[in-house]
Amino acid sequence: MVRHHAVDALFAQARREKRCVVAPTDTEFKAIQRRMRSGAIVKPFRGLYAQTDYWNALDRYERIRHIVRALAKRHPDWVFSGPTAAVMHRLDCSYRLAWPLHVVGSPDAHYRNTSRLRRYVISDPEVVELEGVKVTGLLRTLFDCAATLDLRYSLAPIDSSVRSGFVDKDVLLAYPSSVKYSSHRRTVMRAFDLADARSENGGESSARGMLHDMGCPPDDIQVEFPCLDYPNRRHRVDFLWRISRDGTSDDGQVALEFDGTRKYVDPDMTSGRAIREVVDDERRRQQCLERQGLSVVRMHANELDAPWRVIHELEEQGVRRTK
Repeated sequence: MVRHHAVDALFAQARREKRCVVAPTDTEFKAIQRRMRSGAIVKPFRGLYAQTDYWNALDRYERIRHIVRALAKRHPDWVFSGPTAAVMHRLDCSYRLAWPLHVVGSPDAHYRNTSRLRRYVISDPEVVELEGVKVTGLLRTLFDCAATLDLRYSLAPIDSSVRSGFVDKDVLLAYPSSVKYSSHRRTVMRAFDLADARSENGGESSARGMLHDMGCPPDDIQVEFPCLDYPNRRHRVDFLWRISRDGTSDDGQVALEFDGTRKYVDPDMTSGRAIREVVDDERRRQQCLERQGLSVVRMHANELDAPWRVIHELEEQGVRRTK
């Protein structure tokens, strides 16, 4: 293939700026189209391009950021909001919320939303600039997520903002009263009140949000128990309920463990162990907890959308639903 040096320069600059390419002229556009036909270039968004090998090496969230940075370059007046702003703030956010991208819309304009882009009217949005992209400020982003998303989705960015030290919980709780013209203040306050820096990742936050919505809020999270086999080791459970069937007696404890896929495949979490070793270690850990009188229920990430098996098992172990 004949090299087009202007196109090569476009992609080199885009890689330095960690964004997709926008073809500035018809000549570059035609050259990019030729490379697309050969498979060397992909088009992840309308009018945006990236080299295939480079794109495939990016994780899912960095791909979103590359698209957003390119759109911000093409539309410098756009302000990104909601889950899109949460991704740019580098908060935990379910990838299911990656699309459509959220952009602040003008109250007096009419837009046609698509599966890839949606505009939301926000009165007087607080705007900050991150990596060349205009986004709603952190607190406003969290407010909008809590106001528009189910609790199982909004808790992840809220928890991660507190866990990462981006905002103090007292500041978080005080913020909703400063937002004008909102009919969702009670919903937001409920989500903000549940913010907990102890939640270790977005999956656990989502699971906790689901448990609250299903009427099974845990009594505590990230509770430690001794290891009976190794004195220097501790076992920490994700969620814990203390059971009292008659309201007065102590009838044991129930633990729920959230099993995200990262636990088995992420090198940072497996310490270089094979999947089988991780599974064997998890089984020994559960057996140790059961020897201490805990009933252990396991939940998988794909059950966030269909939690009835988990809820039923918790009820069988004595957890009472509040609704």
